[in-house]
Amino acid sequence: MTATALKNSIADVFDQVAAGGAIAITRHDKPRAVMLSVEAYEALKTPPLPGLDAIQAEYHEMFRQMQEPAQRAGMTRLFEATSEELGEAALKACRQTKLSKSL
Repeated sequence: MTATALKNSIADVFDQVAAGGAIAITRHDKPRAVMLSVEAYEALKTPPLPGLDAIQAEYHEMFRQMQEPAQRAGMTRLFEATSEELGEAALKACRQTKLSKSL
């Protein structure tokens, strides 16, 4: 729709926008603006984030598990471990996953 047509028939334009969701407004055959219905505007303003609730629930469950005494004790042991203890733990993990064969 041209800017001139918009000026001359604003009531009709509002009806078209309400019915169709959006109208591009042109000037000299170039799009200059878009008029949106309230529904279309709200949809753009607050887009749904698929899966966000599930990700948030998973995060909270993991965080809850990390607060359990056994997990806390394990993290304490990890941060207090010597380099030799960490090396031994790494070798043990390799053996368990059969990665040591390639070493």
